[in-house]
Amino acid sequence: MVAEAPALSDVDARRLGQAERHDTLAARNARLAPGDEIVVRILRSEGGSVSEFRVPYQKWMRVLDVLNWIAENKAPDLAFRWFCGSKMCGTCGVRMNGREVLACWEAAEPVMTIEPLRNLPVIRDLVVDRSPYERKVASLEPWLERHEAYREFPEPLTHRQMQNASKALDCISCMCCYSACPVIGLGDLTDFAGPAPLVQLGQTALDPRNDPAKVARSLALTGIFNCVSCYKCEEVCPAAIPIVSRIIEPLKAKAAQLVPAMAKHSFALRDIVAARGRVDPGALVLRVQGLRALANMSRLIRLLVRRKINPLKTLLGIKTAAAQAAARILGKGISE
Repeated sequence: MVAEAPALSDVDARRLGQAERHDTLAARNARLAPGDEIVVRILRSEGGSVSEFRVPYQKWMRVLDVLNWIAENKAPDLAFRWFCGSKMCGTCGVRMNGREVLACWEAAEPVMTIEPLRNLPVIRDLVVDRSPYERKVASLEPWLERHEAYREFPEPLTHRQMQNASKALDCISCMCCYSACPVIGLGDLTDFAGPAPLVQLGQTALDPRNDPAKVARSLALTGIFNCVSCYKCEEVCPAAIPIVSRIIEPLKAKAAQLVPAMAKHSFALRDIVAARGRVDPGALVLRVQGLRALANMSRLIRLLVRRKINPLKTLLGIKTAAAQAAARILGKGISE
């Protein structure tokens, strides 16, 4: 009997995609009975081949149990990584059926395609090289630096002061969010550090005791405004950390305050909406890129053909009925 999908109104907004696909943890746990056969396809590093295995299901079987069974009975040369087996070390992250999971914590499914995490070099089979992530974290210097003496010991800190930094402390560096991030997948087109390094930075950058100059230096290296707030990182995080809402967005606000040049696009967008009551893509491009935007005529023609920009509305500064309300809400910093 297949478990009935929960009503979407009862589902956490970050899990809507899973509910729509009938892919929640409860639904996945109800798909197999002891003795059923699991079909497992594993992407191997040798020539990018896929090896298929048939595994007998046992009650409460996890992805890690399936991999261990295959290594013990079918493919002793299969490479995968794990240490604790209890959702603490974060080393067993893989992609299973197109989503990032912890092998030690994810229920086995009737048919599984298991791949290594994306956006990281593959060492062998399901084992990835974590050094790009570790180098990025080290370059951000995610430690506390203060130049004022402690007021007293122990030093009192309120929940409001630490509510965001404390969420970041739950990170186990599993790299699932790093693999799921579509911006990281763009490679050198952006300088985005990625959600996992930002969570590590957030542990101290969002701490009120940290020196603002030190935080500014670290934030300048993150490319944080390239985050598109797609929430893919939150959807796959096994520790349920609100990565975008409680870490990246507060870090963006801190970056806008400490390194205003990083937030040029955001400030321009706010000013345009406040002045015109609408998003004007043409005005936004001109405000951010200046006359350099006119040099790429092929791009401008494509935007015109697709009606993404309207030069007449941009030049005339046409406003909507919402302009007055937008100015009241976003009026601070209007520059036109």
